[in-house]
Amino acid sequence: MDRPVSEKAVTLYDIGLNLFCAQFKSPESILAAAAKAGIGCILTGSDMEEDLRIDDFVRTHAVYGTAGIHPHNADMAKAADFDTLRRILMENGRVVAVGECGLDFDRNYSTQENQIACLKRHIELAEDTGKPMFLHERRASDTLVQIFRDHPEICRRAVVHCFTGTRAELLTYLEMGFMIGITGWICDDRRAAALRDAVSVLPPDRVMIETDAPYLTPRNVPGLDRVNVPWNLPYVLDTLADHMGMDPVRLAACTRANTERFFGIAGHPAAADATGEMEAN
Repeated sequence: MDRPVSEKAVTLYDIGLNLFCAQFKSPESILAAAAKAGIGCILTGSDMEEDLRIDDFVRTHAVYGTAGIHPHNADMAKAADFDTLRRILMENGRVVAVGECGLDFDRNYSTQENQIACLKRHIELAEDTGKPMFLHERRASDTLVQIFRDHPEICRRAVVHCFTGTRAELLTYLEMGFMIGITGWICDDRRAAALRDAVSVLPPDRVMIETDAPYLTPRNVPGLDRVNVPWNLPYVLDTLADHMGMDPVRLAACTRANTERFFGIAGHPAAADATGEMEAN
């Protein structure tokens, strides 16, 4: 099946794009602008309606997706939902990860008991399908660590997306084998002090970058429009490179290679043009 071709080779991957939000009136226009900027996108699934839409969308577009139930939605999760998720993950090769799933003890929109039960069902999906995990964690690091201590193999194929924690939390995640996703939070002078300290010890082979668009617009993006978009990703890259003490070009190559390896997307249409440039760097 034909898919739109990127206007430019993929130079960066946005591993967390919430494409089907009300803030984006035209998903097609968002993806066209991202492709023009050389940004490859992975669409985040967070509830069953979105998961089903992503399952259809990635079949006809040069993007990838995830499928899961966000901890905010854990109270609404049904047993049948996990059968549907298993089918999507097994049948669609462009749905490349289980999630967004995890724990959010900050807002507690769902009970902690249901969040934990829902996360454990997602771990079963990852074990059954062999797909990596796209994890959400807010003020729940201790519980997340406790749960995943029993699943060391899964830790090595899971990414803690939108990490905003401390150096101690980061070191624990790294020791367990997790990959780390960094967003525009790193660009926020008001609240990023702990994260900036943490990423100073983040190895370049364990990091990926994301916008979490339309949320978390980097504060160093000029202008008044605070709706985040995939082509803001270079602001995340440059700020992260500064606090990791790395050259941005080298970090870009590392995040690109890490993303292709982790999600198993090298050689797919949205990634194929990037491999030669990545090796040259």
